[in-house]
Order: sequence, then C-alpha cells, then structure tokens
Amino acid sequence: MASQLQNRIVGSVILIALAVIILPELFDGKPQQQQESFEAIPLQPEVEVAEVPAKSVPQQEELPDSLEKIETLEIDADDAPAIKTAQKSTPDAPSNAELQQPGWIIQLGVFRNQASVDRLVKELRAAGYPAYREVVQTADGPRNKLLVGPGLVKEELEADLPKLRELTDLNGRVFRYEP
Repeated sequence: MASQLQNRIVGSVILIALAVIILPELFDGKPQQQQESFEAIPLQPEVEVAEVPAKSVPQQEELPDSLEKIETLEIDADDAPAIKTAQKSTPDAPSNAELQQPGWIIQLGVFRNQASVDRLVKELRAAGYPAYREVVQTADGPRNKLLVGPGLVKEELEADLPKLRELTDLNGRVFRYEP
C-alpha cells in the first residue's frame, strides 16, 4: 500500500513541477507573431567602360555567295503591315525605382513546388497583377513566396484581395514592405 501512495505523491509532484514551468510561458501575455524580413535588391555597381582602339577591331569579311543573293525590300510606313503591340510585361521582381520607398505587398502563400508558383505568376500577370516569386531559405529547405506588388497604398492592395482570391483560391495577406 505504501508503494501506491508513493506513486501518487511522485506523480503529483511531477505534474505540479510541469505546471510551474509551462503555465507561465503560456500566459505571459506576449502574442507570438512571425516577423518576416524583406531585403532590398542591391543596386547594380557602376562599371567603367574602356574604349577599344580602332586598330584592334576586326575588319568585316566578305559575305558568302548565298547571302549576297538575298534581296532587301524597302517599305514606307504607309505600306508596312500593322504591328500588334504587346502589353508591357511585369518584371520578375520589383525594379530598383519601386524599392526606393516603403510600401505594402501582398503575400498569397509560401510553396515548396516552384513550377506551381511559376504557373500562378503567369496567371496573375495575364490578369494584370504585378506578381513575382521570391525564394526564401527555411529550416525545411528552400520555399517560394508568391508575392503581388509592391504598392504604396495599403487600401488599394486590400481591395485587390477578393479578386486575387477568385483567381487563385488563396487567402492573401498584406504586409509592410521596407526597402
């Protein structure tokens, strides 16, 4: 009978010790938030261009007979066929001009599969959003962030969240972006 009492006492002491150690950590009142850091893309270094002396430039060789027989056709602007203008494609990442001032960015998710992120980036760009991916290193290996932006007005990006949800079925969040 003494061993049952001893077992109960030892078990009670262990539970009380765990409660004294763990409960203060749970109720310390500090919310745990994961803070993401963004790094600015470094500017391209200035490089001096040296002029090449005229003597070292190779002389133009004669063209082969097959190329000399090709005729060129000159067309005036009125006779030329119309050229379809393509929409300006967005860059893979924000340009240096966009990174000069703080703003806001939408993160739609972090994915392991790079191909699926690239597919989503193409879909978002086709819909007119400045989407790109950013590779980050985590404890589990490299991950791909799907990002839209940056933008200077938080409310404009928040207004885009429902449209982005329709396109991608992803719940995005707006984050502060510091260059």
